[in-house]
Amino acid sequence: MSAYQGSAPNFRTATLSILATWLFSTGAMASDLDFSGQVRGLLNSYGSNSSSPMAWATQLNPGLNSSNSQLAVAETELRASFKSINAVATLQAQANDASHTQATAWLNELYGSFGDGAWQLSAGKKTIAWDVGYGFRPNDVVAQEKRRSLISNTVIGKPLASLDYFTAKSSLSLVWVNPVHAATNNVADEQALAARLYQHINGVDLHGFARYGQRNGASLGAALSWVATDEMEVHASVRYQKHTPGLRMNDDANLLQRSSPWQDSTQDNAVQLMLGANYTTESQHSFFLEAWWDGTALSGKDWQNWNRRNQDLRNSLNYLPQFQREIGYNLAWQNQALSASGNIRRKNVFARWSWQENGWQPSLDVLWTPEDNGRIITAALGWQGDRISINGGLRLYGGPNKAILALLPDSRMAYVSATWAF
Repeated sequence: MSAYQGSAPNFRTATLSILATWLFSTGAMASDLDFSGQVRGLLNSYGSNSSSPMAWATQLNPGLNSSNSQLAVAETELRASFKSINAVATLQAQANDASHTQATAWLNELYGSFGDGAWQLSAGKKTIAWDVGYGFRPNDVVAQEKRRSLISNTVIGKPLASLDYFTAKSSLSLVWVNPVHAATNNVADEQALAARLYQHINGVDLHGFARYGQRNGASLGAALSWVATDEMEVHASVRYQKHTPGLRMNDDANLLQRSSPWQDSTQDNAVQLMLGANYTTESQHSFFLEAWWDGTALSGKDWQNWNRRNQDLRNSLNYLPQFQREIGYNLAWQNQALSASGNIRRKNVFARWSWQENGWQPSLDVLWTPEDNGRIITAALGWQGDRISINGGLRLYGGPNKAILALLPDSRMAYVSATWAF
């Protein structure tokens, strides 16, 4: 888990990013070039969870967990547009408390947009974000952005080609995602066709979604957003997926495995639902509430078996002490289940309060999993000036002993960042 949701770019992407950055800089004085950016410094601090399977695994095999308790990040984001070409590039340097440093660079976006009037064609690496939710967006089938991250950062786009048609109250979008990728079990990387239809009717925004992946097949979705009053907005989303990739425990009955027991699998006929509302007062207090069901997440029975296996592995030390190393590896493999889906539990409730006053914005939110009473509590405080912003926050994971959120590798995350825009 990380406050910074970054991506490890390959060498070709890094080279393209550096080249694009040089081109932007040398042409910054051109009258038809729009150039801007920001520089940010960020410090993350993590607290390990002594009750997690990863902590138990590290006790048995010291050095198995390579995570760090602190991470410092210096980042420069550059934006440029030249006529119909738009680009966003990021340069980043990291240093951790183990004195390891790393420098990377990547292109968030590089695309061209062409068209006149109601029609527009785009091609390149671009971010296209869909759906109406805040904490969960089941119909975000193109960008597939990770939600509820501590740090807000620019999403890394997907290679795509899109065709859009707009009128005053409607639009139609057709997108070819990852056009040169071969079939893959990863939904984010597979080649796919996606479509969105939007219509505004009597104060209600209606959305229809469709996607067909080369490997994972078809999915259909719908969403609506209704501004009921000047203060109240209501929204909802639903999505049906014919096939969904994920992870499942294999059927081998042996407690100790030679390799990870968590294998790629496909779930059929999965449904995701979300319902939410936002209420904002005249004094700029905002109250947000969402509840959702994610049928792609592991079931309650799967998590019961996961907890039971954790305990069985720990108990096996009493009668198999000669297999301490193997037990440690099997405990570490248990953490793979935490990434089986975008949501850990199927039932989720999210509530958030925020307030804006004279450039300050405090906020407090909680994600609650009613199936086991797990919780994630996040408090943050930000200040926004003309060019400088300062932000800080703390996230705590907790719940009863068998709540999955209370068994994550980290028990807390804290951060502070400063950003200068130019």
